[in-house]
Amino acid sequence: MSSDTETFYRLISELDQLLVPGIGEGFWSARSIFAQMDRAFLNGWSMCRLQEMLDEKELLVFRDRSALTINITRGYAVSLALIEQPAPALYLYPQHCMARNVGPVPLTVRRYTTDRPVQNDIYDPQVRLELRDKVILQPGQSIERNGYTEVLDWESPGETGYVLRLHSEGHGHYEWAFDRETLTPRGATVLDSFASQLTTAMQMLVALGVPVNRDFIELGLASPHFQVRWDTMKMIGELAPELTGETLHRLKDDPHPAIRRAVERTLQMNTPGHGASV
Repeated sequence: MSSDTETFYRLISELDQLLVPGIGEGFWSARSIFAQMDRAFLNGWSMCRLQEMLDEKELLVFRDRSALTINITRGYAVSLALIEQPAPALYLYPQHCMARNVGPVPLTVRRYTTDRPVQNDIYDPQVRLELRDKVILQPGQSIERNGYTEVLDWESPGETGYVLRLHSEGHGHYEWAFDRETLTPRGATVLDSFASQLTTAMQMLVALGVPVNRDFIELGLASPHFQVRWDTMKMIGELAPELTGETLHRLKDDPHPAIRRAVERTLQMNTPGHGASV
């Protein structure tokens, strides 16, 4: 076993022992470990994963359009991000993060913060992002992100850049998207995979005009995620309007203010002297 491979396995083992689920702000105690996660760490990961491929073992590596997930547990994740042009929007993601430029070129990083404290599961359209600083992250340099209030916007002005990231466990259920120009919220996406599947299914049912049964409606109304309850309310208005009154009564004391406001407006519109609404 090479020294780089030994480094990879040793550091992953140390992370496994330190970053257990529920550690919360203890995530930052991993700084000394992350300081050792350099190109030797990546080289060791590459070599051990290639050997596992040769041994025909199942790999715990995921790829999306811009990142490779190197290792993931319930307490943390390690990924390698590919940096090119900025993303279409600015995203406030509910995870702390340490990131190091492990590529050959400097990277431009813009740090935005929210103009007020944000409660992740209470969508507030009045929140704004503010540009705090802009840095040129040289190869080998690191930067941190507070997942409660900060957004890091990455750009590689030349060739593709590479960033090694250590993510904390999630401390919220929603990713907020902000408009690049106005710095205002564009919406929130639920990160729970089952909840995401529910909302997608509801949108498809509405688009196709497919009848929906009460069990599926109950599943949506009982969800702990406000986005699911919101989409369920909209689905009922389109596909099961006969249940609108019952739904409004049930959601009038919903814990999320946006749903309570929507219910209140609908009830007002349905009172004598106003047009009917579903």
